[in-house]
Amino acid sequence: MSDIIPFPKLKNQLITNIKTSMQDGEYDKAYESFETYEQHFEMDEQLSLMKCEVLKSCGHYLELREEASILLNQGHEQYDQVVIYFVESLFQLEQYQTVVEIINQIKDEAIDHATRMTLIPMQDLAKDKLEQRKLKASEILKTFKDTNFEEQVQLLIDLIDNHLGIFNLTLAQIIENEPLHPNVQSLILEYLRLGEWSAEVKFNKIDTNIAIVPTELSGIERTDFKINIIPKIIEQLEIDSPASIELSNSILNQHAILLYPIEFKSIKNEVLIACYLKLLSERLNIDANYESVSQDDWEQFIGVIQKFE
Repeated sequence: MSDIIPFPKLKNQLITNIKTSMQDGEYDKAYESFETYEQHFEMDEQLSLMKCEVLKSCGHYLELREEASILLNQGHEQYDQVVIYFVESLFQLEQYQTVVEIINQIKDEAIDHATRMTLIPMQDLAKDKLEQRKLKASEILKTFKDTNFEEQVQLLIDLIDNHLGIFNLTLAQIIENEPLHPNVQSLILEYLRLGEWSAEVKFNKIDTNIAIVPTELSGIERTDFKINIIPKIIEQLEIDSPASIELSNSILNQHAILLYPIEFKSIKNEVLIACYLKLLSERLNIDANYESVSQDDWEQFIGVIQKFE
């Protein structure tokens, strides 16, 4: 909490400061006044709407999205204006597919004509942006194997967010016929799964031949490794080495992506947990308690790890 004592006149003074700053175009000052105000007082609907305008003018679109979303869920009486702020924030955050979908949902609702005429051009712009991205993606996919790793990853993330299903056949051909980084293979599988590609794809990943139907996968976030292994490792580290949790979690989640859809089927879960605790103990120089690991299990485990590190 701030050291400022909420004297009776403070509320009115802050509101005056907000209005004056907005009239003068000093939106950063208005934003600071809102921060102070919210430390001491509840926002009313008028102030909430004014804050949205300040966030928009300051370019704080992520915060604007969250603020507008909350107001919509609360049933703000100025529904039309809040919707416009919400959609504008999504557009500025380049969430064009979401913009198109939301406007499709609400443009037939009982909204003002002026609101509709504000949203529809924004939808047209979002569609144009998506088309530009699709054309760019198409060009990159033509020479995908010659594109650097970072661009491949960024492209696939964008495709997952905005173009599910459009490039299913292309990406199925790429994963089957081109040498790819394991991370890229995982993202392509996730794209095909979400795009409902039901044909079998065959490829080699870290010296393992894989033949799998993407629609039969549960997804990267629902593998046995993510659900049953990582939480147990983190649970032990919370006891033995809390300071190492953030880095350990990052390493483990990276391994989950790299391995997908491969699983350590020949190593029992409790042994795999012990192997990872041993690995993290050695690499991060921490003390972690774990069950004894046999030489055979360790060699099998580390042999897999060394293939993708």
